Order: sequence, then C-alpha cells, then structure tokens
Amino acid sequence: MNAAPGSMFAGLRWTLFRNGVRIALSQSRTRVVTILFCCAVVWGSLFSLCYAGFREARIRFDFPLEGGFIEIIFNLMFLALTTLLIFSTGIILHASLYSSKESEYLLAGPATDDHVFAYKLQSALAFSSWGFLLLGSPILIAYGLALETPAPWHYYALLPLFFLGFVLIPGSIGAVLCILLVNFFPNRRRQILAIVVAAVAAACVAWAIFKLRQVRNPQIAPREWFESLFAQLGFVSHIFVPCSWVTRGLKSAALDQPGSLYWLGLVWSNGLTLYLAAVYAGRLGFRRGFNRLITGGDMRKQAFGTSFLDRIMEACTFFLNRQTQLLILKDFRTFRRDPVQWGQLLIFAGLGSFYFLAMRRFYERDIGYLFRNSVSMLTFVSTCFLMCAYTGRFIYPMLSLEGRKFWILGLLPLDRKRLMWGKFVFAAATCIVPCMLLAGISDLMLGMPWPVVFAHLSMMFGISLGLSGISVGLGALMPNFRETDPSKIAVGFGGTLNLVAGLLFETVAAVIGVLPFHIRLGSSGDAFVGGTPWFLWVCVALGWALCGAAALLPMRWGARHLERMEF
Repeated sequence: MNAAPGSMFAGLRWTLFRNGVRIALSQSRTRVVTILFCCAVVWGSLFSLCYAGFREARIRFDFPLEGGFIEIIFNLMFLALTTLLIFSTGIILHASLYSSKESEYLLAGPATDDHVFAYKLQSALAFSSWGFLLLGSPILIAYGLALETPAPWHYYALLPLFFLGFVLIPGSIGAVLCILLVNFFPNRRRQILAIVVAAVAAACVAWAIFKLRQVRNPQIAPREWFESLFAQLGFVSHIFVPCSWVTRGLKSAALDQPGSLYWLGLVWSNGLTLYLAAVYAGRLGFRRGFNRLITGGDMRKQAFGTSFLDRIMEACTFFLNRQTQLLILKDFRTFRRDPVQWGQLLIFAGLGSFYFLAMRRFYERDIGYLFRNSVSMLTFVSTCFLMCAYTGRFIYPMLSLEGRKFWILGLLPLDRKRLMWGKFVFAAATCIVPCMLLAGISDLMLGMPWPVVFAHLSMMFGISLGLSGISVGLGALMPNFRETDPSKIAVGFGGTLNLVAGLLFETVAAVIGVLPFHIRLGSSGDAFVGGTPWFLWVCVALGWALCGAAALLPMRWGARHLERMEF
C-alpha cells in the first residue's frame, strides 16, 4: 500500500514527460532546436574558455592543476552553486506546493502528504539542478582533459553520479527551509526571504570590495595577495563541508588515486539522509502550512496601501505622465508579489555577481591581453543571452497575462499605445540597470581599455532597449489572453519567435558594435594608445541604429494591432 502512491506518481511523471516531448516535437520543433542550440552554445563556450584557461595556467604559468589551490577553487564553485540551489529549490517548491491547483487536488485525494511532497520535491530538484549541470559539467570535463596526464575514463563516468548525489543536499535543505518559512511566517515569507537574500548579498559584496582594495594596494604583491586570499578561504576544504567531498572524490578520480568511491558513498549517504529528513518535514508541515496559507495564517488584519518599494518606483518614474506611471507601478507590484519571478532573477544575478566580483584585476604579467580580450567578449555575449532569456520568459507574456479582463483596460480613458510604452519602460529599466552594472564590473576587473568599456556599456544599453521593444511589441502582436501560465505563453509559437528574433538581433548587434573593438585589441595590447580609429565609432553608430530599429518597429506593429483589436 505504501509503495502504490510512489509508483503512481512515477508513472504520472513519466506520462507527463512523454506527452510534453511529443507535443513539443509535433507543434514547436523550432523552439526545441533553439533551446538545444542555445544550451550547446553556452556549454561549448564555457568548455572552450575553461580548457584554454587550464592549459594556459599549466603550460604558461606552470600552475599545478593537481595542487591544493585548484581544490579550493572547485570548493568555492560548489559552495556558490550550493547556495543558489538552496534558494532556487525553495522558491520552485513553494510555487509548486502552495500556488498550484494540482496541490489542492492531490491533498483532497487518498495519497499521503509525504508522497505528495516527495513528488513535488523531485520535480523541483529536476528543475533547479539543470543549470547546475549545464554550468558545472564543462568546467570539470575541461579540467580532466587539461591535466598533464588526462583523467582516466572512470572520472567522466563518476561525474554524473557525483552531481546527482550532491544536488540532494542543497535541495533538501531548501525544501526544509520552505516548510519552516510557510509554517512559522505565513504572512511574512517574502519579507523574511528578502532579508536573508539581502544579507547574503551584502556580505559577499563587502568581502569582495575588501579584497579588491587589497589587490590595488601596491605594498601587497600579487602572489602574496593570492596566497592570503586562499588562506582565508581554507574553511571550504574542511572535512565536514559537503563541497569538499565532491571535490576530493573528483580529484581522486581525475588523478587515478584510490578513495573516489568512498567520497561518492559519503555524498550519496548524506544526500539521501537529508532527502528523507525533508520528506519527513513535509509529512509534518506540508498540510499545516498549506492550511495556514489558505486561511490567512493568524488572521490578523492586513493593511493595504503603497509600500516602500512602490514609492521608490514612483520616484524613479517621476518624468512620466501619471497614467503611464500607474501602469508601470501595477506591473511592478505584480512582479514583486510573485516570488518565482524575482527569485529566478536573484539566482541569475547571484551567479553573475559572484563571477564578476570574484574576478581579480589581473596585471599584464599575470595574464595575457589575448586571454583577457576573449574573456571580456564572452562575458558580454553571456550577459546578452541571459537578458534575452529574461525578456522572453517575463516580458513577452506580460500583455497576455492581462487575460480575459483586458477589456477593462480597454474601457479606460487611456490610449493603448501608452499601455505598451508603460510595459516597455518597465522592461527596459529592469534590463538596463543590472546588465550595464555587470558588464561594467567585468571590464573594470579585467582592466579593459576605456574604448572597449564604452562600447560595451553603450551597446548593452541599446540591446536592452531592442530586446524590450521586441518582447513587448511581439507580445502585443501575438497575445494569448486565454492562457494563465506565463511559462506556457513563453514557449508557444509567439514566444519561440520572440526568442529567435531576440537571439538573432543581439548576435548581429554584438558583431556590428562590439566585435570590431575586440579584433582591434587582439591585434595588439596597446591598440588604443594612439587613439581610437574612426571606423570603430561608425560601427557603434550602426549598432545603435540597429538597436533603435529593433526597439521601435515591433512596438509600432504591436501598437497598431492592439488598437484594432476588439474584445
């Protein structure tokens, strides 16, 4: 009897997966090919960059890839991914457990609470860990191939086993935190989560600023700073830290040393133990938390009004008319009240911030300008890819999510063009600020020349406007008011077309406005000492013209279609 619900949920998951694949292949093969192509580009770029970096460190700088420094680097990587997996699993699980109609249906059935919770937890682990596999596998495969004696075959065979066992640890921790948050803070869960995320981010930024000040101190030699940094990070290699288990096991397998199976067993035993503890916590607190959330928790009277964040948004949009300002405020409230949306953005921002702030400001004697040039270009392209994924997932469905109540907006004394421009301003603001900040930090950490920094920032600004215009314009040109799930809207025909158009646009814009600067810099490390050639500024102007056309033309087409639409 106890095994029946588990078998039933396994069969349900397999049926849903099989039907989803069949529908995707029959209705939107373009989307499947586009997704696979993007994943292949990200994986291949990261693998090429890591392989070149490992080889240059071993051959040019005589850096021992078998030593303790590389072990600390891998421990830091797994520690960062652990933190992100905890938050992502908790956010996805919260949405699937407490914001899903399926949970209401399953709780009314004969299945026990722990079986329902385990079913949802397994799905959340699968959704939250695919990025971990996409980002972690090329780094570790490149490490195995870049060794002086390449890693044996069993190293690559143990990689997926270590990955699958390791994701159980942060995923289970995130599930337990989700249960505790809903049970003890049913009306303050967003505030508590925001405080925790802000505290972690502030600590990381403060530590990064402190280390960057040290590296700029001329009294500290680069090697001394490097050694002191890793001495302070030695805690990640402690025997009781799960990150060190994975690193030691993979390092033993890569160097063909005994002990890799011991560390693999340690990872899986602790992962399964934490998984059972999370399922038990779900058995005790899932239904209780669900009831508290549905009934309003402690039933205290809630005060409705403008929040502090709303007032900040109003202050930032002071230059707009009042009608457009209120529309932007409405979209902002919808966005901040959905933890799934801003939680995913925090995960992407956390990955980018950790990568950029961890960059050391390399000196010319430490790393060649060709390698810095390649890293800078790849960082710019990666940021554009993430921005395209954001606009396709969150911006394109915004107009369709107005749903069947869109006719209410149509009755307002408001031009429908203004409705679109309000969403455009909101989309552009959420793209420009973080992406330009990340691009600027990356170039400053790498010590790029000011013409390259200017080209990156200006084209990032233009690409942000272009992607916002494409997503909002195509969203108005091909709306789907019958669908309430934004993910289904984003993966439909219109969402697929939006993704392809965005990828094509940002690729052409980067080739026109940014690539000539890197080609010029690749020819010589002091290519901009005597001044910037005039034709490079012409390339930036052409890139800006392309961005302007990408922002204005779809908005014009979408506004024309929206004005003619009847409800």
